Amino acid sequence: MKLGIIMPPKAESFDRAKDLGLDFLEFDCNPTDFFGVPTADLLAAKEELKAASERTGIEVGAVGRWASHIIDSEGNVVEEEWNEVKNVIDFGAFLGAKHYLCSVNYVKSISYYKNITAAIKVLNDIVAYAKDHGMETAIVNCMMGDNYIRTPEQWKLVLDEVPGLGIKYDPSHSFVHGGQNGAYLEEGLQWGSRFKYCHVKGVIQRGDSHEAEHWAMRDFVVKHPELKDELLPQAFGGDPDYDNPPAGIDVINWRAFFAILYKYGYDGYLAIEPHSPTWMGEKGDKGVRYTIKYIRDLMILD
Repeated sequence: MKLGIIMPPKAESFDRAKDLGLDFLEFDCNPTDFFGVPTADLLAAKEELKAASERTGIEVGAVGRWASHIIDSEGNVVEEEWNEVKNVIDFGAFLGAKHYLCSVNYVKSISYYKNITAAIKVLNDIVAYAKDHGMETAIVNCMMGDNYIRTPEQWKLVLDEVPGLGIKYDPSHSFVHGGQNGAYLEEGLQWGSRFKYCHVKGVIQRGDSHEAEHWAMRDFVVKHPELKDELLPQAFGGDPDYDNPPAGIDVINWRAFFAILYKYGYDGYLAIEPHSPTWMGEKGDKGVRYTIKYIRDLMILD
């Protein structure tokens, strides 16, 4: 296994990863309205990033484009977004990334059947393009940007129809549909053979998840920016019922989760995802270093 971290696509990220003793970086190249930067900027910086990778010895393990609204209201591929997806894959291939992490949006104006059919078609195109560029593809189990191919309900319908597609699995996301007990152990035991890439992110939660409502509020704010100051803090401010502390001081049974990875012979990438407004600055740095130590101790077959 290799242990890395999600960081911005900047040269200094390689130095930071090296200082932490990590193996790789993941760059998430989301649309600009979902915390990303224009793909033109990424491509313009690729030479500098490649030089930083070679200088530090830190590889790029994956690039991803989450919240990809690649299906339009009639179930067709949005050509502009498809070009953006290809740009990100081109960017990752230039940097030597082994994986492309993707998502597909749900469209309310068409049936569930037509959504699944459209997803299968575009995912086959994505997998083929990534494969031609030396990369494997995994679909994320995060709901950001209306991504819905993220639970066994959809995996049963989609994965066998898209040869080469795997799952990018983050156990913390199972709390969205599994409540405070999560569903990650059941999902891992059933689908662990399809995991191609994993995220490491802690979670604590009281009661059921509010993430779906938070993203719905965020989408409403996009349409009504005059309400941003009032509503966004409710969606993404401090949540007394939820947090993403460092992995190892959270409720996920990481030992059992790693047992599932070993059961299926997983020997891939593990990307730490710092993802909490309460773990920032010096406190956040200490949390990342704690997680590195904790997870390294579970990597017993290295």
